[in-house]
Amino acid sequence: MDAREIIKVLDEKGEVSLETWKPLSVKKNGDGTVDILYKNLHVGTDDDPVFLWIYANVVDDEWDVRVLERITFQKEDLAWLIRYIPKKGEGL
Repeated sequence: MDAREIIKVLDEKGEVSLETWKPLSVKKNGDGTVDILYKNLHVGTDDDPVFLWIYANVVDDEWDVRVLERITFQKEDLAWLIRYIPKKGEGL
């Protein structure tokens, strides 16, 4: 299943409305999962956008995509995460 088909399946299932979310990137992983990044078309601004990250399992034989995880965030959330993720060998 290619990236456009994955996006279409999620829209048809009602998991992610393309009227609200614009797909920006799809990364296929070697284990049959995908990471998809969307940008909200109605909330946020160009300077401060709102994103949706979806982690999903692609089931090719059933022509299905199953959402495993979803997170909505803004750029400032990423900066916070990166700042507080410990470097190798560091901890709390």
